[in-house]
Amino acid sequence: MMKTITTLALSTITIFSLTACKSMPSYSADYAKARQQTKGIVLDTQQASDIGSRFVAAFNTLGTPAFVSNAAHLYADQLYINDTLSQFSNKQELIKHFEGMNKRVSNVNVKLLSATYHDDSAYIHWHMAYDFKMFGSTKTMDSYGISEIKVNSQRQIIFQQDFWDPANGLYRSLPVFGGAYKWVLPFKKS
Repeated sequence: MMKTITTLALSTITIFSLTACKSMPSYSADYAKARQQTKGIVLDTQQASDIGSRFVAAFNTLGTPAFVSNAAHLYADQLYINDTLSQFSNKQELIKHFEGMNKRVSNVNVKLLSATYHDDSAYIHWHMAYDFKMFGSTKTMDSYGISEIKVNSQRQIIFQQDFWDPANGLYRSLPVFGGAYKWVLPFKKS
């Protein structure tokens, strides 16, 4: 019986994965196009550090009433943002996403590990730990990542591409899917 349920669950996940792959546009093409077309201010070391500090300060309020307002001040109206799981081109949709996220996350701790730059891109290396509510339970999660960020002359983010590993930071912790993920990819360290 358990073998049948496992087979059925994996078959369902596989079908959804294959259909999602067919219908989703390539993030790489969107990223390359947005990165080339979006021009931020040329940065120096201090400006890259300031971008990292503002970014981390705003996300340290995730899960609190202040977060949505803080995030709204951080981003420009028109933008490109890809956080690995979602992609947005305007602040209104991004803020709706943040409002939903804010309801599921608590006890957030984001640390700035380093901030570097090249031309108009700041590369913000961060660590984030948080509690995530899903399906009636709360899981403590953490992940490391780097965000490539460009800002306009008002210091608002106009471009953000996050690079992080959702397999370790999220997927393995999800009920049912996490177990299936670990089973499908046995070569990944547990």
